[in-house]
Amino acid sequence: MREASRPGLWQAASMGIDLEVNAMTADAGFLDEGVAHVLNLIGGPGGPPSVEALRSRSPLISELKGPPEPVDTVKDLSIDGPGGDLRLRLYHPGGETAPPLLVYLHGGGFVIGDLEIQDGLCRALANRAGCALLSVDYRLAPEHPFPAALDDTSAALEWAAANAPQLDADPLRLGIAGDSAGGNLAAAAALRARDRGGPDLRVCAVLCPVIDCRTDDRSMRQLAEGYFLTRERMAWYWDLYAPAGVDRTSPELSPLRAELAGFPPAVVVTAGLDPLMDQGVDFARACCDAGVDTALIHRSGTIHGFLGFQASLPDARAALDEVSALLARRLE
Repeated sequence: MREASRPGLWQAASMGIDLEVNAMTADAGFLDEGVAHVLNLIGGPGGPPSVEALRSRSPLISELKGPPEPVDTVKDLSIDGPGGDLRLRLYHPGGETAPPLLVYLHGGGFVIGDLEIQDGLCRALANRAGCALLSVDYRLAPEHPFPAALDDTSAALEWAAANAPQLDADPLRLGIAGDSAGGNLAAAAALRARDRGGPDLRVCAVLCPVIDCRTDDRSMRQLAEGYFLTRERMAWYWDLYAPAGVDRTSPELSPLRAELAGFPPAVVVTAGLDPLMDQGVDFARACCDAGVDTALIHRSGTIHGFLGFQASLPDARAALDEVSALLARRLE
């Protein structure tokens, strides 16, 4: 793990792995190279959010993420899901030996996103971690509120475990990962798998995750606006995914509140300019306290979802290499 660039780090040991994170103050005003430029190009939220506007693909965002790198095989699939056809995309790195299999859930606040939104990140993870990666096009709110997305995630995970040989992947080396809202779904599905007796997972990686329903903690208040994801936008996402009458404190909506003993080895990524930073840190700490093999990668001075901006943020590439190495190690 790289040397910390800011003072005030909370450090603990979990199964021999150091955790590093700025747990004293959020990093407002401290910007890594390129972050200010990206924020200036993206701009602010631009008024009240609209599902239709947010789902319109931005050429600028695609440009900031950069061109997708080649993968040996990319194949679109469809399976029978809880709500009908469930689209999947398989990224396979090739090679003579069946690689491990990682099920991946994209971000987007449970409201936006599809198989394209993190195509570049999925390609990079498959190549660098040396794994087959199965991306899931789960149902979105508000048309399909909780638990639709989680049900799709669990169905895809169970299908992947049962059909890994047909995907030229090793069924005994299975993991799950996701970014932002996808991190929530990955953690919740891992809890379901633990409680239902399988499938067994070697890793659960959550990247800048939405891991709790709260929107009033320290980083949420200090970084409420001006840093890509806003506190107001996060509250709006929650209202669409888990509307009135839904218990948002349920572990299936807020995995941070779950009993985490028996959770698979965890990789957690947090960013110093992310309103979700504190809940990601708290999740890593809770995993550690529960005896879970836990690695936390913290990057000061960068924003929510930074791993996706490979073409624009130099530190994103180094962090992705670190995440990929941890995934590869746990999927061995």
